[in-house]
Amino acid sequence: MGVKVFKILALAAVTLAAMTVAVSCESGSASRAPAEKQLDLEDDRQLISYAVGRDIGGSVKDIDNLDLDALVFALREVVTNQPAKITDSAVTALNNRVRSEVNEKRRQERRQLEEANMLAAQAFLEKNKAVEGVKVTESGLQYIEVVEGKGAKPKASDQVKVHYHGTLPDGTVFDSSRDRGEPATFAVTGVIKGWAEALQLMKVGGQMKIFVPPELAYGRRGTRNGIPPNTALIFEVELLEIVKPTAAAAKR
Repeated sequence: MGVKVFKILALAAVTLAAMTVAVSCESGSASRAPAEKQLDLEDDRQLISYAVGRDIGGSVKDIDNLDLDALVFALREVVTNQPAKITDSAVTALNNRVRSEVNEKRRQERRQLEEANMLAAQAFLEKNKAVEGVKVTESGLQYIEVVEGKGAKPKASDQVKVHYHGTLPDGTVFDSSRDRGEPATFAVTGVIKGWAEALQLMKVGGQMKIFVPPELAYGRRGTRNGIPPNTALIFEVELLEIVKPTAAAAKR
């Protein structure tokens, strides 16, 4: 959000700024967004300006007490090559302060989310371990053996082919080979700790439902595909086979 960023965004958003200030003159406040009827989305210039405006809004929405009048004033000032009201060094210092405040706010929100999710996961697992058929390992992994397999158990050094269906405790599906209609093949130790442990408890042909504590799943990190930080995970797993190494792999 330094001077350079503002200049780039402002140059692309000149039409948006002009439209917003026009509304300000009519209504007395630039804090109000232009009414939808004032946008001609068939006009490429307006459409591009609107899209850039959405990006600008997204980049500044986390800033507390933002004055939209001053923001639009600065946009027009840069676009029309007017001298700044404060020095570049002052702008840099202010932007650094804002960036620091926003980052700290996000860190606090993240910590609060992590703590709340951990408490929710612990409550879920504490309740779940009392469900009939649930077994708990020393690590805290919980599982129900749905179908006992008849084949061999995989070792940590093996690769396996499985079908699985993964959900959050509220039932939200985040990944499923069954939904894709194609089993997955991977190394036993190439997955989260809870999976690696569960697979070595299974026999080929077996089916298991596992309940994975956050510390045996993705922990504080979560994932980008819909798993929040410190979340317990539920998987329905079917061990289809232990995959034999190919001749080429065996020679390596």
